[in-house]
Amino acid sequence: MVKKIYSIIFVLFAFSLLADEDGSFKQFDRLDQKVSLGKEAKIFSVTGSVTDFRLTNVKVDKPDIQSLKKYTLISRNDKYAIKVLNEQGNQIMLVGLGDPFTMHIDHIGYENETIFQADIPQNFEIALPVTTKAAYFVLLSQDEFGFKEIKKIKVN
Repeated sequence: MVKKIYSIIFVLFAFSLLADEDGSFKQFDRLDQKVSLGKEAKIFSVTGSVTDFRLTNVKVDKPDIQSLKKYTLISRNDKYAIKVLNEQGNQIMLVGLGDPFTMHIDHIGYENETIFQADIPQNFEIALPVTTKAAYFVLLSQDEFGFKEIKKIKVN
């Protein structure tokens, strides 16, 4: 009898996890605006590096799972972040990127040497709801003292 109760609790718990799985792909939730796999979104393609940041393309399409899973809430481990602003300069979104611009090359015995690192440019896709009025993208770097703006670009 006890095994049946445990089995029922386990099955209900498993179903509740599966029901919330789609919610983990939502990029942000502000004023009930959500980006998900099933809805069309504005997808901004940008190219960034340690010193530069530029917009390369804007399209309206359904985002793919990789672009939604890549960006998370900002954490202390994120060396870079992207901030999205509206026309008034209010923040719409802030997402952490990690450290995508540094390529680490391991050499046995020299793992902590900076000579085996290189800065590389990266391409990003940022998905926003179609109704969102994004005006600026800001590439930020984070250190122990906070955020520093690298470059701010205007979205047409």
